[in-house]
Amino acid sequence: MQKYLNLGLILRRMGIAVLAFLLLVGCSDETAEPQNIESVKDITPSAFELLNPELSASAKEIALEYIEQIETDLIQAGIEIEMFQSSIGMLTEQANNENLNLSKQAWLDAHSAYELTTLHRYFAAQLLGEQNSLALMQIQYQINHWPIIPGYIDYVNGYPDSGIVNDINVNLDVDSLREQHGTFDISEVTLGFHVIEFLLWGYDSGSVPRPAADFDAVLELTSQEIESGYSLDQLSNNRRRLFLSVATDTLVEDFRALQSLWLAEESSIRRGIESTSGTELIVIFADSMSAMLTEELLLRSLYPMLNGNFSESIQSPYSRSTQNAVSSQLSGLERLLLERQTENGTTLDRVFSAISEEFSEFFYQNFDASKACLVLLYDNRASDSVGPTNERESEIVECINLLTNIIDYNNKLKLDLTD
Repeated sequence: MQKYLNLGLILRRMGIAVLAFLLLVGCSDETAEPQNIESVKDITPSAFELLNPELSASAKEIALEYIEQIETDLIQAGIEIEMFQSSIGMLTEQANNENLNLSKQAWLDAHSAYELTTLHRYFAAQLLGEQNSLALMQIQYQINHWPIIPGYIDYVNGYPDSGIVNDINVNLDVDSLREQHGTFDISEVTLGFHVIEFLLWGYDSGSVPRPAADFDAVLELTSQEIESGYSLDQLSNNRRRLFLSVATDTLVEDFRALQSLWLAEESSIRRGIESTSGTELIVIFADSMSAMLTEELLLRSLYPMLNGNFSESIQSPYSRSTQNAVSSQLSGLERLLLERQTENGTTLDRVFSAISEEFSEFFYQNFDASKACLVLLYDNRASDSVGPTNERESEIVECINLLTNIIDYNNKLKLDLTD
C-alpha cells in the first residue's frame, strides 16, 4: 500500500528520466520476469488451497482471463481518446458551440473509458517490477492527475490574464509542456485529462461557461496590439488553441506509452500468474481492489472533503462529471468479480464467497450502497465549494463507512484464506 500513498514524493524524485526508460521498454525484445510478485509468496499454502484445488485453479484461470480484459479495455480507451483528438481538430478548425459541445462529450466518453481501467493499473502494479511499476505511476500522473490549479493554465474569475495561456514567455510545444508539468508543485500541471477539461469548460462556478469564441483563430492584429509589439502567435486565443491541441496530442502519446508498457510486460505477467498459487493470486486481487478504493476514493477525495478541502477533493469539477469517473472505477471492480469466469462458469465472486461467509453475506450490500452514496454525493456537490455542513458531513461519513466496510471484508477474506 505504501507505494500508492507516496505517489507525489516518488514522482518529484523521478523527473523525466522515466520517459527515456519507456522508450527503451517499447523497443526491447527481452522482457524481464515480474520482480515484486515475491512480496506475496511468503504466504504459506493454506488449508483452502490444499483442500480446494478446483478453486485455486479457478483463481488462476480468472487471472488469465482478466489479462485479456485489460488488453480489451486499453484498446477501447485508446479508441475513445483518439476520437476525442479528432473532435479537438474539428473545434480548432471551426470554433462554434456545436463543435465545442461535441468535444466536451468526446472528453467525457474518453475519460470514462480511461477510468474503467483504474483497477487494471492497481492489479498490474503488483505484478510489475519496481521500475515498471514506477513508470506506470509516472504515466498516470501525466494522463490523469488531479486536482489541478486552474489559474496556472488560463484565466479564472477576477484574473483575466492569468495562466500559461496568457504568459507569452512560455512556449507551448510538447517539450515545454512536459518540462512545466509539476516542476514546482505536483498540482501545477500542464498535461492530462483535467488540464484539457479546464480548457474546454473553463472556470464555471455558476457563472457563464467558457464560450466557443475563446477558441476563435485571430488572424489580424489590432492597432493597439501592433503598437505594443505583439505577434499573432502571442495572442491568448491563438495560444489557447495551440495549448489545447498540443495537450491533446500529448495525451494520446502518453496513453500509447501506457499501452506499450503493458504490451511489453504482458507475457511476463502471464508467466508470473502461471507460476503463482491460487492463494497468492486471490491476495493480489483483494489487495488491488482495496488499494484502488483507498487511494482513489478515501485518501484523495473523501478524507480531504471531510476536513473541509472540498474544492480539491473533486476529480472533475469543471465538467461536473466526477460521478461518471467514480461509477466507471466501481464498474471495473464489479466486472472483475462478476463477469470474468472460468470455462465451467465460476466467477471470482464465487471463489471469494467460498472462502469467506462474510464476503458472501455483506460485501455487495455495502458495495451497492456505496455506489449510490458516492454518485449522489458527487452529483449534488460537484460545483459546491463552501465548507462542510452537518448534512454534507453526514453524507461523506456514510460513504467513508461503506467503503471501509468493503475494504474490511477484503481483509477478512485474506485472513480466512491464510488461517
